[in-house]
Amino acid sequence: MNLKGILQRRTGKTIEITYTNNRINIISFRKQGGTVYLRLQRLFKEAPLDVIYEIAELIKNPGIKTPLINEYFRRNSWRVRKPARVRGKIEPVGRVYDLKRILERLNREYFGGALTDITITWGSRQRRHAVRKRTLGSYNYETRTIRINPILDSPRVPLYFVEYVVYHEMLHAALGIKRQRNGRRAVHTREFKERERQFRHYEEAIQWEKRIN
Repeated sequence: MNLKGILQRRTGKTIEITYTNNRINIISFRKQGGTVYLRLQRLFKEAPLDVIYEIAELIKNPGIKTPLINEYFRRNSWRVRKPARVRGKIEPVGRVYDLKRILERLNREYFGGALTDITITWGSRQRRHAVRKRTLGSYNYETRTIRINPILDSPRVPLYFVEYVVYHEMLHAALGIKRQRNGRRAVHTREFKERERQFRHYEEAIQWEKRIN
């Protein structure tokens, strides 16, 4: 049985795992209904059974001590790949909107504060480096960086639409890339689309996007 199966059997919960390269926050999770959304340092894919059992106990009892988890990561931390370098300037404060504040607010409201290692910035305002007009946002899985098209940094663009674009990219960070049965990668999965519709101004944002395309 794989790691996900073991955790589901030990906790009695549905487990959705996103593997990360984070070297600081190696395990985090949030519970929603009968599902546990677990963010796990990818080293734990190869963890022995006793460590996996301790992860399950942590999910059931978040306040417990985790000596096996800590020791396993300490012994194997040398294998963790150094994070990719973020290219370009990081400029979250725009002329109209402060992306960092928007991200922090959305993180509290929709992700339980779990997305603690995300960098967000406006894209380049230089025309030769600017993202295409239709590309309103992007997420880099290697650097965990969200870039938002600076055309949205305008008083003509409503706040709820900027929030929607940021929220969309945050979902990519939270849910990661899934593998389909045919081996292809999927990012806009059924779960992704269901979570996207939970945005409080989803319908208004969709209608406003149609007007600018």
